[in-house]
Amino acid sequence: MKIISSFFFVIIISCSVCIAQVKSYYIQPDSTYTGIEKIHSGHFVTVNMSNTSGKKLLISIPGTTGPGDVMRSFDSVAALEGYHAISIDYPNNRNTASFINSTDKAAFNKFRQELDFGTPVSDSVNVDSLNSIVNRIIQLVIYLSKTRPGEGWNNFLDHGQIIWERVTLAGHSQGAGHVSYIGHAFKVHKVIMLSGPQDFLSNFDMPAPWISAASKTPYSSYYSLLHEDDGYNTQRQIRNGLAAMHADSSVVYSFREMNAFPKQGRIFISDIPVQNATPQNSGMLNHMASIMPMHSKVWVWLLKD
Repeated sequence: MKIISSFFFVIIISCSVCIAQVKSYYIQPDSTYTGIEKIHSGHFVTVNMSNTSGKKLLISIPGTTGPGDVMRSFDSVAALEGYHAISIDYPNNRNTASFINSTDKAAFNKFRQELDFGTPVSDSVNVDSLNSIVNRIIQLVIYLSKTRPGEGWNNFLDHGQIIWERVTLAGHSQGAGHVSYIGHAFKVHKVIMLSGPQDFLSNFDMPAPWISAASKTPYSSYYSLLHEDDGYNTQRQIRNGLAAMHADSSVVYSFREMNAFPKQGRIFISDIPVQNATPQNSGMLNHMASIMPMHSKVWVWLLKD
């Protein structure tokens, strides 16, 4: 473990200022279990020290090449909402969008299965079960419960296993697909997909079949935040979200103002301009917008029980 820091996080929500002691720190993956490899800067952990008896765990999964701390702003807002938050360092250097033109309908499924569970089914990645995303999550929470008992991590474990029903999963871009995939496998409290997933088969003009497969998490517990002008094709991401939710377009809500959100909304499309966007960089900036603090009010809505 290194680069440990404590700070007071201040964010403006609904015209009021919320101040709480939010402690963030890095955990090196190989310290949680021998053989788990460090990919970027390590796992990133965020805890509101005034709420160490909480029963809500946020697991964040960054996008392609993103380090754990890229989710820092989102995780800090979650901490203010009563969550313990961990953001996972994992092998994410392969871009999911590279499979969009595949003629193999199972290409995305194989990619997700190997990264999330370590099943050796994909020719595109080489991840064993030890280094899989799910094992990284489990070993990190076990490690935290042992080394930081005062922070309350044992609230999320039962005989060494994650209590998945206390978990909210949030992922950005590639991570949006991983949280949905894991939500299919375990019954979690909520799945929040940010700027993704990109699992769309252009040759068949359809979302990857795994997205609409049976899910242990209720379809009504899937949510999405996208930007209107995402460089990775917003309309395809909407179709992917609807497939995961088994829903129709009535759950899609476009907004520019963040004063209120409809109760039936589950796919939120932001048309808020991103500062410093140019014709050359707007596509990628809009893709990153879902994890920018400009959307903190939407995050609060998505994180509410």
